[in-house]
Amino acid sequence: MNRSQRGCSRRLLVLGLVLVGLLPTTIRAQQSIVSWGDDHADQVWGTPEGGSFTQVAAGGAHSLALRADGSIAAWGADSLGQISNTPLGPGFTQVAAGQAHSLALRSDGSIVAWGGDAHGQVSNTPLGPGFTQVAAGRWVSLALRSDGSIVSWGHDGYGLVSNTPVGTGFTQVSAGGRHCLALRAGGSIAAWGQDGSGQVSNTPRATRFTQVSAGRRLSLALRADGSIASWGEDSSGVVSNTPLGTNFTQLAAGAYHSLALRADGSIVSWGSDYEQVWPEVSAPNVSHSPAGTGFTQVACGALHSLALGTDIPDGAQDEIVSWGGDHADQVWGTPEGGSFTQVAGGGEHSLALRADGSIAAWGYDNYGQVSNTPVGPGFTQVAAGRHHSLALRADGSIVSWGGDSSGVVSNTPLATGFTQVAAGSYHSLALRADGSIVSWGNDHDGEVSNTPVGPGFTQVAGGGEHSLALRSDGSIVAWGTDSFFGGQISNTPLGTGFTQVAAGGKKSLALRSDGSIVAWGVTSSDTPNGAGFTDLASGDSHSLALRTDGSIVAWGWDNDGQVSHAPEEMGFTQVAAGGSHSLALRARISAWSDAGSALAGVHGDPLLGGTGSIVAGSDIVFELSNAATTAAAGLFLGLSSSPVPFKGGTLMPAPFMAPLMHTTSSFGEILVPFIVSEGLPTGTELWAQWAIQDAAAVSGVALSNAIMGVVP
Repeated sequence: MNRSQRGCSRRLLVLGLVLVGLLPTTIRAQQSIVSWGDDHADQVWGTPEGGSFTQVAAGGAHSLALRADGSIAAWGADSLGQISNTPLGPGFTQVAAGQAHSLALRSDGSIVAWGGDAHGQVSNTPLGPGFTQVAAGRWVSLALRSDGSIVSWGHDGYGLVSNTPVGTGFTQVSAGGRHCLALRAGGSIAAWGQDGSGQVSNTPRATRFTQVSAGRRLSLALRADGSIASWGEDSSGVVSNTPLGTNFTQLAAGAYHSLALRADGSIVSWGSDYEQVWPEVSAPNVSHSPAGTGFTQVACGALHSLALGTDIPDGAQDEIVSWGGDHADQVWGTPEGGSFTQVAGGGEHSLALRADGSIAAWGYDNYGQVSNTPVGPGFTQVAAGRHHSLALRADGSIVSWGGDSSGVVSNTPLATGFTQVAAGSYHSLALRADGSIVSWGNDHDGEVSNTPVGPGFTQVAGGGEHSLALRSDGSIVAWGTDSFFGGQISNTPLGTGFTQVAAGGKKSLALRSDGSIVAWGVTSSDTPNGAGFTDLASGDSHSLALRTDGSIVAWGWDNDGQVSHAPEEMGFTQVAAGGSHSLALRARISAWSDAGSALAGVHGDPLLGGTGSIVAGSDIVFELSNAATTAAAGLFLGLSSSPVPFKGGTLMPAPFMAPLMHTTSSFGEILVPFIVSEGLPTGTELWAQWAIQDAAAVSGVALSNAIMGVVP
């Protein structure tokens, strides 16, 4: 899973702390990328992580980003070399992405073009230096010379090339689907090309415009007062719903949606939320627009979007990672943060159990499998079926909700004393304390009536229309549908020594005591060999396995990236598979210990927590909670401890620099990630503690607890 798919609805203040030896030399803000929308060519999932980017550009199904050193990152569709032919090396100053081709401007003003060349939009690129801006449309390219004259090349349908305005004094160009815009020095706009929806003829005649952006059949312009003018095709309100007011600083127009950046760095999006022809295979362009401030640039592709900002989290501390099919936000809606203990994947929804026993649910909700999730703590396990969900309470009673096909919800047993629940597509199972099994719901092929009788079972698993159970001796029982080409029942392995079972759509998996995997039913030939696996999960047509080092192996059908997008890191503790999406739970990484010494304020004792390893190149996150709201706060850092009295409390770190000043949120929280660089010797202590202005505290200042980590 990539943070881009998550929408980054929660903002962080991202600072790079560079420690050389024992002294800080600089504190720098890093610009990172968030992307959202259609991902059929990995133009979202493939978004590069990290900071140090200065510009982004979005094309038909590919994206570009310019790094601080002038080198280019490219990702997404590559059918015409728009990724693989990206020029290497530094020295570029601007990038532009068209439907299937790209442009880049060198520091000497010369242009490099690559990708699709059906109309000469690459091969006819002008030679020589002296250009100041480039723009790429569907099949046409534009460049602005230093004297303000325009050069165009590529497809000349609708006069895109031949009707290019002549003369000097232009300051910006933009190329759309089949029309182009140019801004004059006086703030007036020139438009040419296709005019089927008024995207040319309705161009405003006024002056004092400062930026233009051409979309598919849409045009946008930014006025000097920060208000927006839009004209052209009004599909899905992309014109009529243009935001009112001033204070906008940048615009971007896509195929059916548009973006605008406010002065505070927040993003406004409007227009169609899905692709117009095949909405079921696209992802939201508007509703997935990230919240928060701190963004510095936006870019629209045909059906996806990008934003560049200084406060984008990389998800490194999120315990749940999801990937694969996202048609119902079962990936994008994955909850952030930590304190989760178990995950479960359903048809197109997911569940997660928190450490306090409460449940988080997200994804498809047409049957209430998300919105009817029970509230409150005290649950010990969750399970998800096609359209229904189950949860086990601490007393062993079961709660179920969602789609009630065949009584899979309404026939849930009322007793207590159950120890495990499992969900198939439309049937459910539960294990009693004596090891006997109860099942209910769909019984089309004996999923219920053929349930084995008697005690002595230790685990149950539900598949599409079949079930598995593990006996205490490690032998397996299977029942339900046994399709003639599958054998998910009849091919069940004999013998003992199995430790876990998992049931998918028409396949089954089992884990042996040596950690090797057995698969049967409708299986793929690439089930991993060897021992050392610790956990299994099976979806409709894909499977997951967890190695002892916490790394994940995925195999099977990959139509939505449920296999190829599996994370490559280690340190995961559980895997779960839904219909066409996957989840994994990551162990909470913390190198920090609580050093105490909090000083109470109006909200009690402000709590500081630290996560992340203190290893060069890794991320550290300092998270303050339970503090006064919208209050000035200073973060004290030390490389040793020398406790001193401070404002009625005790300041634990021995500060080596002035405190880093921030303001708590309206919830009394601050999250600050740091990047650890080279230079700290093994054994060095790093101390942190917050001081927060708080009228109810001693001397008007509350102190958080201090935390301490040691460089390994």
